Amino acid sequence: MEYYLNPNDPRFMGKDDSESIQNAVNAAENGEVRTVIIPRRCERTGLDEWTICRSILLPSNITVILDDCHLTLAEGVYENIFRNKNMYTDVSLSSEGIQRGIRIIGRGNAVLDGGKGNDLNQKTSCLDGRPHVRFNNFVLLQHVEDYVLENFKCINMRWWAINQICCKHGRLSNLSFFNGVKIPNQDGINLRIGCSDILIENITGRTGDDVVALTALPLGSDKDLVPEDGDIDIHDVTIRNVRAHTRQSVVALRNQDGSKLYRISIENIADVGGEYGPWGVVRIGENNYFRSRPSVLGETYEINVRGVYSLCRGTVFVNATLKDSSIRDVYAGGTSMAAVSTFRMPSRSWVGCMIEGGVTMQNVVFENIHYNGSAGHPDENKLNFPGTDYPGCALDFRCMRECDTLDRVVFRDIFTREGAELAMIDERFALDIRN
Repeated sequence: MEYYLNPNDPRFMGKDDSESIQNAVNAAENGEVRTVIIPRRCERTGLDEWTICRSILLPSNITVILDDCHLTLAEGVYENIFRNKNMYTDVSLSSEGIQRGIRIIGRGNAVLDGGKGNDLNQKTSCLDGRPHVRFNNFVLLQHVEDYVLENFKCINMRWWAINQICCKHGRLSNLSFFNGVKIPNQDGINLRIGCSDILIENITGRTGDDVVALTALPLGSDKDLVPEDGDIDIHDVTIRNVRAHTRQSVVALRNQDGSKLYRISIENIADVGGEYGPWGVVRIGENNYFRSRPSVLGETYEINVRGVYSLCRGTVFVNATLKDSSIRDVYAGGTSMAAVSTFRMPSRSWVGCMIEGGVTMQNVVFENIHYNGSAGHPDENKLNFPGTDYPGCALDFRCMRECDTLDRVVFRDIFTREGAELAMIDERFALDIRN
């Protein structure tokens, strides 16, 4: 009796590696054995590497085990490594199009590799015959429930490594990233509109952009992929044990244009150091990316953060709005500028909206906040007004909008090193600090 299928089996071996794997997956879909194991050695070529020239399309109730194998995208192709089968089909937005039970599980040193790349990026997306830039995702899932991604590494990302749109009840664990040569937007894990009930844990490595990003932008390109239920919110997500490095944020939360982001638990998030230095370890909200209007109070709520550790630039940024939330146990060290900050100099984004610092909050607690940084980046205009003295501080609320308010926002047990400020505040505001 067979317990798994192998693309090296002569029954499935095709003219290229993608066809061999797809043939095994198709046989699993149509038979009783629902597991495909991709081994290290590709017998068709005799190499310890599989070259992916077409996306492997996954049906429901399939387990793909990456058994110490290395899957590399072919140079120049516009393809994912794995994508769920129903995406981009006529049923993808209907209740009949929901897929369930997709599992991609690594063993040993399982690697997904972007290889030498292609010319597809956000600037060339959908131009001159190219597809949308999401064809550069290694794993792309849309309208999928009850899924697992675990125990593999993504290297040489061509854009975001893992992209989930309108997905529910998922688990992503023990994943590692190494972006390789830096190109724009090399995120690790992205949850987009309509994602909920998802656990992300034990994430390591280095990315060129956000390591984990939760982004609900209902007027962006994702709007065409929303199922008929119309859910555009991101909620009930747990993110824990992320120890990684990036130039942007280790964990970033953003929602605009009427979408909501709520019941998010974030715990034990650390920058581990390296050549980049993140702008922030945890970012909650950003006055950016909206097409019609920015988020308003009550659309970002029940965000609970505990355990944030920085070594460079920023630590926790809060922008836009926040309600009924808590941020606890923050430790800003190294060359960090502040432990909690709203700072952003005004500028205009690529979609034309004005980007500003500042936050409106209601019913929020900040507790056990420690600043021991050296304020080592005073002339970086995302962190300070260049050319001005800045001693570093625990709470940096210098950038606030005229529309911002702080209602029942409490700061307890705030600590700072000698010579640094406890708080630096826009003169129109006062912080309720209870030490």
